[in-house]
Amino acid sequence: MIWFDGGMRRLLTSLLVTLLSALVLLGGGVTQPAAAAQCLSPTATVPEAVGTAEAVVTVKILKRLRPDAGSAARYRARVLTAFKGSPPSSIKVMPQPNSCHLSDFSVGTTYLLFLRSRAQDWLAPAALPSSHNVAMLQPQVEAALAPPTVTFGKPLTGSPARLRRVAAPGVALVIIGLLGLLFVRRSPRSHA
Repeated sequence: MIWFDGGMRRLLTSLLVTLLSALVLLGGGVTQPAAAAQCLSPTATVPEAVGTAEAVVTVKILKRLRPDAGSAARYRARVLTAFKGSPPSSIKVMPQPNSCHLSDFSVGTTYLLFLRSRAQDWLAPAALPSSHNVAMLQPQVEAALAPPTVTFGKPLTGSPARLRRVAAPGVALVIIGLLGLLFVRRSPRSHA
């Protein structure tokens, strides 16, 4: 049996208490992400979502389809407007489970969706800001898809630049090159 003195015993006790405290804190930290996974809010902005989505559309939800065993709810929807991509006029859509903003669709409601294809269905991922608030998102989508504006400066007018001014850099390079050539020819190493 190993005997510890009082100082060593206190050190081991404090280490054990610290270890147990850390385990309790980590155990509490493990349950927090599980609770947070219950509701995922979108992480992408509208321009980012337009860039990453395979299709950006407004749809009207026609009916809820019977889910297969163990699968998420699916809906039949009619595409009203396709801003990006070419989905067919009638699609099957699945909202992302655990999404705060769009975990379920209402039949008869119009949505603006950022979609990714998934086999024959389309998925509305939780990271992308799909919404039933079409009036708020549509101008942002159109702005993200608009071509950049190009502006032209005023053309230069007046008399052309003088020949001396245009030719000066070239003449300077020729003179430097000739001086370098003369230096190399006169160098003692070149004759050896």
